[in-house]
Amino acid sequence: PAQKLLIVAACQRAGHVVAVTGDGVNDSPAIKKANIGVAMGSGSDVAKNAADMIILDDDFSSIVNGVEEGRLIFDNLKKSIAYTLSSNIPEIAPFIMFILAQVPLPLSTVMILCIDLGTDMVPAISFAYENPELDIMLRRPRNSKLDHLVNAKLISFSYFQIGVIQASAGFYTYFVVMNDYGFKPGSLFGMVPQERVFPNSTDTYIPNDATKGNMGTGSKKIFNWNTDADNDLDVRLFYNNKSVDSWSDCRWGNDAPEWWRRNLVEDVDICYSSEALRYAQCAYLVSIVVVQWADLTICKTRNLSISQQGMVNHFANFGLIFETCLVAILCYVPWLNIALGTRMLATPHFGVPSFPFFAVIFFYDELRKSYLRAGIDNDTGKLKGWVAQNTYY
Repeated sequence: PAQKLLIVAACQRAGHVVAVTGDGVNDSPAIKKANIGVAMGSGSDVAKNAADMIILDDDFSSIVNGVEEGRLIFDNLKKSIAYTLSSNIPEIAPFIMFILAQVPLPLSTVMILCIDLGTDMVPAISFAYENPELDIMLRRPRNSKLDHLVNAKLISFSYFQIGVIQASAGFYTYFVVMNDYGFKPGSLFGMVPQERVFPNSTDTYIPNDATKGNMGTGSKKIFNWNTDADNDLDVRLFYNNKSVDSWSDCRWGNDAPEWWRRNLVEDVDICYSSEALRYAQCAYLVSIVVVQWADLTICKTRNLSISQQGMVNHFANFGLIFETCLVAILCYVPWLNIALGTRMLATPHFGVPSFPFFAVIFFYDELRKSYLRAGIDNDTGKLKGWVAQNTYY
């Protein structure tokens, strides 16, 4: 027993993770000392009590199965965390833009909760059912002191790579929708803090007039974009200091479906009103779901191509359908429009502007993984090349 303890202690001092198997009373001190103590199912009760794991069938190949299962759990936890963290950037970026650029808020707090507590829940859980990657038992043992569950590479991947692309998709969608409803992107910057005189309810926008038709005489106020109190107001009258060129033509004419042009729930026009912001916020919400499709797909593997892994996780496939159906319900059920501030998006606005970013995320990660696989030496476990060393989370 003393010699076994010396061997275990020497290996541990060398920085190794030590596993000891045994079945007798004499083995129990070494089993207890080891990082992983393994006792045989037919062994003594003392050895079993000292062990961390008991092989019930007395078959050493069960240890290999246990190692594979442990690696699978570790992998799937990493994948779920990477998926969940990615959407944090497109959720926080609108508030940063609101503070720094003073644009109307691109995403409301209620819609952030719809993502975190709604559309992202099932896809994140689905990683628990993901199959092991084909190379999972070919990898060298990980360094327990460096390769943590959440490390800098995972944060970099989720926040500064995928998260930035997702935020770009959201902002592009926001500006497209606002432009389609009369607000050029350039006119939105610095708009929120401006103090102007509110027009009368009977005033009509006159492009060539000095006051643009605003006949109001009250004191100057800031327009509140976050309520529906003035959603029937033509904001061109309020921001009458802006030139005619600051506004774009409304994309939808009378030949378009009415629900593309008007909010039928509250019976107000969308163009040149604060309703345009509600539609842009809802489109931003949908854009996050669209890019999370790609995020779910790429997070299924850490270094293999999705073509090697396949879409055989039926729970993940259900998650894709679930989040799509849920966001559609949030958008197109009238009473939810009132409760959550969502809107019935025009068909060309439902995921269409953000779909190119879905493709960008997918092909970017496939390219990254191809360089990563080329930089992994399976014999030594060393990472070669910048991509492998800095993006293999």
